[in-house]
Amino acid sequence: MLLLKHPKTGESLEINEFWLRDHCRCGECLNLETNQRRYDLLDLPADVRVVESEYKSDKFSVRWSDGHQSSYDLDFIFDSQLERLISRRSKSTSLTPWNRSIVLQNERHLRFSLPQLVASDEVSKSLVAALVRYGIVFIDDVAATPTMTELALRCVFPLMKTFFGEMWTFSDKQDHADTAYTKLYLGSHTDNTYFCDAAGLQALHCIEHSGGTGGENFFVDGLHVVHELRRRFPNAYDVLCLVQVPGEYIEEGEHHSFTAPIIRVDPLNGDLVQLRLNVYDRGVFNTLPQSSMADFYDSLRQLLQIVREEQQQWSLKLLPGSIVLFDNWRVLHGRQAYTGRRTMSGAYVQRTDFLSKARVLGIIE
Repeated sequence: MLLLKHPKTGESLEINEFWLRDHCRCGECLNLETNQRRYDLLDLPADVRVVESEYKSDKFSVRWSDGHQSSYDLDFIFDSQLERLISRRSKSTSLTPWNRSIVLQNERHLRFSLPQLVASDEVSKSLVAALVRYGIVFIDDVAATPTMTELALRCVFPLMKTFFGEMWTFSDKQDHADTAYTKLYLGSHTDNTYFCDAAGLQALHCIEHSGGTGGENFFVDGLHVVHELRRRFPNAYDVLCLVQVPGEYIEEGEHHSFTAPIIRVDPLNGDLVQLRLNVYDRGVFNTLPQSSMADFYDSLRQLLQIVREEQQQWSLKLLPGSIVLFDNWRVLHGRQAYTGRRTMSGAYVQRTDFLSKARVLGIIE
């Protein structure tokens, strides 16, 4: 271990010498055009060590036993430690957990006009920032067609292609083996629990609803719900963070299956990463011994009871002209049963593309 002392802040830090050699940022070690390393880890001697070192203002220069010479920005070294990462994550863009009363007070921050979105990069940045903070936004003034829905979404994000397609239109015509393609009530859920990597964002646009009633959509903030579960029923929270729950989707030509916990948290700071909750797409539950089933079902019931509480549900009628775009790893959505003719257009965005956009815009780290 090598003891470093920052000349400006006075901080001390013990550094693993191999880690330091591995993090040389010179042009021989790092492709400065692609930001990719130029070497294989095995190219470095396992016993590489510092032969000589020197502080030069805010730089730290090293001559290594393998003959290489490095010059480090001390701020880079100190900022690249686990403690700093945890601190930055806890201080990063604040998320706003919401229930119905909270979101109604902030609804004006969630609506964006398509003409303004097209005309202004700042409006686009504000939309992404609101999506990060609240997990849900609306794009208004969109012509009620699948084509314009797609154009509006592509103003901000690339679309994710699945077996549903990049854009999909659904009604009560049973094009897929999914309850969404019916007129039935659809309870609060997240999509794609049967995918290895569920869609990060989901968009919905009501293209038409005529000759009938019902069909109101409702949204629930999974972040708020998980906080409530942990506060009220800590044992249930622990169980749902650990138990592997199978999700499955089967139709002709398709068989998707994936198993993961309902609640996924950041291993560094314990923050919610993903709520993976869909009672419709649960597969055969064979990942627990029968002796542990009672605890799991009690825990899941407690979570679902919070989700169904009236104060958690934000209900509204999606109308032609407004796209709702929401975080599928956080916000649950559902629909009341309906009558008449109702056509929806929708799409997914990959999680990695959503987060990449937020980083490029400086909204998250």
